[in-house]
Amino acid sequence: MDTTDSPNLLLVVVDCLRQDFLHRDAVDTPFLDGLRERGREATDLYATATTTTPAVASLLTGTYGERNGIKSLRRGSLSDDVESMPEILGDAGYHTEAMATGPLVPETGLDRGFDRYECRDRDESMFSDWREDGLDRLASLPEPFAAFVHLWEIHEDVHVPGEFDSAEYGETPYGRALSALDREIEALVDAVPEDTVVAVVGDHGESITHRNNPLRLLAKSLRDGLKYYGGVDTRGAAERVNQYCERFGPDLDDHFLENGHGENVFDFTTNVPFVLAGPGVEPATVDAQVRQIDILPTLLDALGVERETDGEVVEPGIEDRVAYMRACGASLHGERNWARAVRHDDAKYVEYPDRDWEPGVYDLAENPRELERADDPELEAELRERLPERGVDPTDVEMLEINERLEDLGYL
Repeated sequence: MDTTDSPNLLLVVVDCLRQDFLHRDAVDTPFLDGLRERGREATDLYATATTTTPAVASLLTGTYGERNGIKSLRRGSLSDDVESMPEILGDAGYHTEAMATGPLVPETGLDRGFDRYECRDRDESMFSDWREDGLDRLASLPEPFAAFVHLWEIHEDVHVPGEFDSAEYGETPYGRALSALDREIEALVDAVPEDTVVAVVGDHGESITHRNNPLRLLAKSLRDGLKYYGGVDTRGAAERVNQYCERFGPDLDDHFLENGHGENVFDFTTNVPFVLAGPGVEPATVDAQVRQIDILPTLLDALGVERETDGEVVEPGIEDRVAYMRACGASLHGERNWARAVRHDDAKYVEYPDRDWEPGVYDLAENPRELERADDPELEAELRERLPERGVDPTDVEMLEINERLEDLGYL
């Protein structure tokens, strides 16, 4: 392929970035607002997993975990029979580089195909001295390039830069850190040439409202002990607690008893942003339901690179697509609590393959905050049929030797 006139690609993946915070008045994000206005935004895109490694694997390969081999944070590595973005673009003549952090260590196989792959310490961020190194590296990349930049600044534990630590930038530390990060994403974009296609996406969302509430910490510890290690179906009690506590805190889609991500497939941990801008990208808003596996084919389409993937291009005029997702992070405490779900036609079906609990169905038109399950056997049966084949369970594949890294990140 002649890459003389090929645009560059800057793919910015913001860990824990929720879709609703790109539209929240309480958060100050002028750069991302401008990027949305001049680019293509998907407002109803769902992550394939609510924990980083399997979500990024789907994003970079356009495939679900059942095919790409990455089952959770520490189980499974990238399968030999799937191609990832750096391999595809490397074949097309691109120089490929990754600036990753968190659990995206080379042992996962996600480094495959990159000309250079760095997995830095979590403290090396756009809020630290690493910022200048990252900007210098982007500015010096040979063209055409495809750069993958993974940002950790709004992941727990959140540290808000002092000048943004006030109510005008958000009601929560998460919102204030995102306001600060908005300026740093702008700096990343300013460091690359104008003929660069820019994509900003989230890997998964986050539960943030009650993170430091001591009553929540106590109640959740009790819930986790019963659910994860005792095998008790605590959903009914949790729903009652979440419904009661809905009146407290900022008006956000969150559940009182949820902590972060990886444990559930509720919309606040699955609905993530995808904004694409740059040469050849016409401004548009895509409101159809789409999937994280659709990001790679959309990037390739914007670059003029042809390759078949399991996903499809996100563009105006498309219809809703069935979204499949898994909770396979902290839900694997006790090794038997992972969940998988399908979202379709304003409803969601959730099952727990290694537990004998009844599946849960949520009518999202009647109960958009997913605070109570619906009793609808017909809907349950219809949605169950839309699940992909189960494949190999997360607990039945190799465990990577990365516990020290995960302990440092607070996962274990």
